[in-house]
Amino acid sequence: MILNKTSSNGIFNIVDQFNNSLPVYYDFHSEPGFAWTLIQSHSLQNKDLFNGKAFYLHNVPTNEDTPEWNSYRLSKSRMQSIRDVSSHWRATCNFLTDKINFRDYIRASFAENDFFAVPDINARCALYEFVNIRGNMCRNCTAYSPYGPSFGYHIDSWWQPAECDFDGRPGGIVDEDNFGEYGHVNSAFRCSSSFTSTTEFWIGGSK
Repeated sequence: MILNKTSSNGIFNIVDQFNNSLPVYYDFHSEPGFAWTLIQSHSLQNKDLFNGKAFYLHNVPTNEDTPEWNSYRLSKSRMQSIRDVSSHWRATCNFLTDKINFRDYIRASFAENDFFAVPDINARCALYEFVNIRGNMCRNCTAYSPYGPSFGYHIDSWWQPAECDFDGRPGGIVDEDNFGEYGHVNSAFRCSSSFTSTTEFWIGGSK
């Protein structure tokens, strides 16, 4: 990517490897050493537009030329072009209002956990560098992350198989979904604390 220099977060153009100019939202400052591109954001009230939309399978661009927080997703081709020059991804809650908050936050490397790859739906103890759900936290650990052709990326913090490291049950509710695919929501989780709460997915790497 060819990136215009900027001193603050915001929307500006990047130029991909095919010389296409793409408007994106960039976060330069929330995590030292990292820069992040927003690839999807939606409010809880718009969850039905995004449930069931796996990143590796579904091409559902939504407001991709006008990045915003309540209903937004890049096309598969744009996401892939950014992923090709990135090493990590993360999910956050309410970034517009809260900025970075490591309570209710996940980060993973593509080398260990690639949501653009076809998953093995029978082995979904996915590896993360950092997981925090309602204050339950672990580092360099696995968490149960069901993912497949009929549902989007998320963590199921209640049903954690014994072979997964993370236990999100304290403070949770039965069948609770986190960071997407919201069938059962818990108001104690910041991404689903209200209808206007937002969930964001980002792709990034070292600056």
